[in-house]
Amino acid sequence: MLVAAVFAGSFTPAFAQVKEFGWHDRGMTPYIASQLDPRFSYTLYIPKGYQENGTETCELLVLVHGTERRPDVYVEHMRDFSDKHRVILLAPLFPLNTHGRQDLENYKLIDYKGTRYDLVLLSMVDEAASKYRLTGNTFFMHGFSGGGHFTHRFFYLHPHRLRAVSIAAPGLVTLIDNTADWWVGTRDLYKRFNVKLNLAAMRRVSVHMVVGAEDTDEWNEPITRDSEYWMGEGVKGADYKITGKNRIERLATLKKNYEQHGIPVTMDIVPSADHDETKLFPAVQKFLEGELVK
Repeated sequence: MLVAAVFAGSFTPAFAQVKEFGWHDRGMTPYIASQLDPRFSYTLYIPKGYQENGTETCELLVLVHGTERRPDVYVEHMRDFSDKHRVILLAPLFPLNTHGRQDLENYKLIDYKGTRYDLVLLSMVDEAASKYRLTGNTFFMHGFSGGGHFTHRFFYLHPHRLRAVSIAAPGLVTLIDNTADWWVGTRDLYKRFNVKLNLAAMRRVSVHMVVGAEDTDEWNEPITRDSEYWMGEGVKGADYKITGKNRIERLATLKKNYEQHGIPVTMDIVPSADHDETKLFPAVQKFLEGELVK
């Protein structure tokens, strides 16, 4: 009888769910090393009230930092949005010096010295999906400045994984252009990335562009040989000014380019805002709120 009592007291039914989450799995998580490539990491924000063993599913919003590499700023400004709309936030960190030098532009070009930043990001998304209940296989993405570089170029390669994109104030843009190679155009996507441009899939993704009305800095110097954007002598389009003299004009050029290819764009020029992501978040949130109810 004693043996039976001990056995009965220690028995856990096969269907019982054991809670395994710790404090670091809730709210804003610590930075988590990518299992694909530990040089890169990400933080998550899990909305308040998410239950480890519940049934609620959440949308995923990826927030891609600018050159300053402060993903925590993006998460902090989107926490209330996450709680209200039940959206899990994922913010990657693509640091400097992962290639042995001050590789400031690395992630912006998607492929940098053999590192495929798009695939690193997708592996982070898969890690989140293996732990939290996400809604479907598509996600939202917002990127500012350098993150705007990454976001619109990621869009060309993986539109089938995106529900909506918000492209904010990139310094340079890649146009849909079958007469020019990457990064200026998209002619060599298949050769470079083993991907063919899928305009039909891109047209199914909601596109938002946003920039500050005072984001008017101009770069008048030429792209030089030591720049990551150097494409060789006399390459048409490999110039800071070819798509516009500042970020407002370049984003307008990208919008026109998308619309010429049947991709509708919602664009916001935010009054009194300069090159500051925090001043653009209200417009980003308004766009996303509209997409979440679709």
